[in-house]
Amino acid sequence: MWTYPPHKILVAVDFGDASSRALRVAGDLARAFGATITAVHAETFDAPPYFTREQLRVIEQQRRAARRDAVHYLSKTAAQHAGVEVAPIVADAPPADAILEAARDHDLIVMGTHGRRGPARWWAGSVAERVAREARVPVLVVRAGANGAAQLFKSIAVIARRGTFDGPARRYARGLAAEFKGESSQESLASLREAAIATATLVVIAQPGIDATAPAAGAVERTLRSCYKPVLLVPPV
Repeated sequence: MWTYPPHKILVAVDFGDASSRALRVAGDLARAFGATITAVHAETFDAPPYFTREQLRVIEQQRRAARRDAVHYLSKTAAQHAGVEVAPIVADAPPADAILEAARDHDLIVMGTHGRRGPARWWAGSVAERVAREARVPVLVVRAGANGAAQLFKSIAVIARRGTFDGPARRYARGLAAEFKGESSQESLASLREAAIATATLVVIAQPGIDATAPAAGAVERTLRSCYKPVLLVPPV
């Protein structure tokens, strides 16, 4: 079960510009709420099936040494961008699996996306899409060009139908706006193409959860695919 304000923030790191932006935003959130940050980086290596036992032993030694170096580098680099101490996790798993597993005891996932144009190009089929669909905690997806949290949370638009699962999204948006001296408003799904969203710096979407009915989940997915703004998905508590 996640809480607001977040106490434990997880940031997905691939050492690119996108994750650097995510770390900056996570650092601002951590300082504002007294939260801790964990950075997770995924690396996988499958040895060729024709390797001998001795070759596998050597490879495993090299992997352990490389993992130690990666943990040190991840901790140092993530802390530089976040501006606070960061706990490192280097996981031997595909990125989405590593993020979802690490998120089990966190309150918020922050991810960067490399996409700069059209949502269909940066969202569909991406790691961010799977994490957002399956995570049981809020997921903040920071797009290219994002600055710090104060700019990101300046004008927050909540996209939700009034119902049984949109309350946490509205409360989250109001809390962020109050903390970072921004403003929040509730908009309809149609507003994604209107001026209200054009001026928004962040779109908050109520996520019905992994056990949601197909129509509810489909509505959220369609909304995501048409949204060109940074997104915060908030599932039920």
